[in-house]
Amino acid sequence: MNSAPKIAKWTIGRCTVEARPATTASRSARKKAHMAIRFDLRSLTPGDRADAIRELSRSVNGRIEVDLPPNPTHLRAVANINTVGPVEVTGIDWNVAGLRRASAPVKEDMVPHVLVALQEAGVTRFGQGGNQGEIRAGDITVIENAKPYEIFFQGPVHAVVVRVPTHVLGLQSSLLGQVAAVRLGSERPLVGAAVAFFARLARSQAALGEAEAALFAQPSVDLIRAVVTTGLGRHDLAREPLHNTLLQRVEEYVRVHLAEPDLTAARIAAAHHVSVRQLYLTLSRAGIALGDWIRTQRLEECKRELASPVHQFITVEAIAHRWGFTSAPHFSRVFKAAYGMNPREWRQRSRTYPVETGPARL
Repeated sequence: MNSAPKIAKWTIGRCTVEARPATTASRSARKKAHMAIRFDLRSLTPGDRADAIRELSRSVNGRIEVDLPPNPTHLRAVANINTVGPVEVTGIDWNVAGLRRASAPVKEDMVPHVLVALQEAGVTRFGQGGNQGEIRAGDITVIENAKPYEIFFQGPVHAVVVRVPTHVLGLQSSLLGQVAAVRLGSERPLVGAAVAFFARLARSQAALGEAEAALFAQPSVDLIRAVVTTGLGRHDLAREPLHNTLLQRVEEYVRVHLAEPDLTAARIAAAHHVSVRQLYLTLSRAGIALGDWIRTQRLEECKRELASPVHQFITVEAIAHRWGFTSAPHFSRVFKAAYGMNPREWRQRSRTYPVETGPARL
């Protein structure tokens, strides 16, 4: 006889919210499987609701400002969160007044995502990069969460927010900036199809099976890409196979995950739904040897931090470990081979002769 689904405790800041996961598998298995989670502020006391909604918003989009109604007893927020591969689909019903990011995030703040907002009811104003747009029921707009933006909700709003990592979408930031905060109206057939597809997915209270979620993942990415590129008037990009942008997406993925020790070819290939052989072939055509390339970028980050006064009290070993080097002797050897001196010699030289310590770039 099957037992009832367990109720999980979801900790947000200092508040704990009840969430019903779509599966009762082990914690490690749940990380790999698709999950459906429901977040409801009504499970909290009025005094805890403001902190919870701020922490929820920041857990999604990093360090942002959240404007709330003055009376916390009137604050309402219900969210159904579904994940489909790299895509997160959230149905939102809330009366938050606004969200703002005043400046670009620090490197550790967040992974860059494209947010596609699909309005079901209410009116919302968006602003990003000099663009301004107002969307109503049936409309869509797009923003990049790693760039400054502002969102103002004119009363209660029902919406669906679709998040996809920027590197997965495979579109350059300069192109995304052209369509950011621009209204894509319901008179466009593709917009209507996207709203219907993602709204139904967001409202699902039960998880898709793992196999079903895998089948939905790539079509979800393709649909988002088609909406964005159609808004740009670039139908050629909508039809362009994603493998044509694989190199750019891999470069961005490596930049975001550079500090993680398990950044292997197998992991990178799986994240982009290609074989390891295809990954190596794509990189070799660009003259890139993956292992050497990752090590070089990590060494540059270590070199930069060792020379920076901001990190002067952090040990060499800690800096090396932060950037994915798990063995201190190995790090010292490869650092000396690359720069002609060991890490401590470089740090001492940098204190005597200060060097430029701006952020390294891929």
